[in-house]
Amino acid sequence: MQETKDSILLFGYKKYGEKIAISLEKNNYQVIVADNNKESIEKALKNGHKAYYIDIENDEDIVQILVSYTFSHVLCAMDNDEENIYLAITMKSIDSDMNIVSICQSKDSEQKLELAGVKSILNTLESTAQNIFHLLKNPVMIEAIENILYFNSDIDFVEFEVPENSFLSGKFIKEIDFKQQFNIILLGLVENTSVDKFVFATKGINHKIDAKDILLLIGLKDDLDNFREKLLQSVMEN
Repeated sequence: MQETKDSILLFGYKKYGEKIAISLEKNNYQVIVADNNKESIEKALKNGHKAYYIDIENDEDIVQILVSYTFSHVLCAMDNDEENIYLAITMKSIDSDMNIVSICQSKDSEQKLELAGVKSILNTLESTAQNIFHLLKNPVMIEAIENILYFNSDIDFVEFEVPENSFLSGKFIKEIDFKQQFNIILLGLVENTSVDKFVFATKGINHKIDAKDILLLIGLKDDLDNFREKLLQSVMEN
């Protein structure tokens, strides 16, 4: 039997927290779950985790858990970024040396977490993109990608054909900051002259984007819709 590793306090047991807890316990960490949702706590208990219902705005609830265990890390994995930011600030006010890891779903939230003193931040959009980058080279990629997208129903994985006379046509990949301008990530593209040649954007190749190239994009559904609208609008304006 493998020795149990350090204890980790995990805030949140929904679409992110549940997966994280299962993964950590498979690697022999002791996970203590805390959530302000009674259904989430019931599910965590059913899955065999130690779990506590708390009011995240009540410092006494948090302190009570902290004095009951010795944690090597605190992981903030609530679905709501604002709750993760609030928890990070609260934890730092209780113990400035606490090792805090937090997920976030936007660049703005990432900056707020950094200001709160969180050193390890997992941007869920970028992390999912990196996972898919590696999965694309795996024979079971379709099943794996479907699992990732099911894990976060707000994220979509789409193909766009670059239309004639759009603002992308004739530009090089490095000229367009997809993350900064549109909050989406370009994984790569298929050239219109070679349907079986996929160019990974993450490999740093500054490929020229031509009309009828197929872009492989990942992002929040609303952001992808906004990108599509701007792309079509640029065609009409030209």
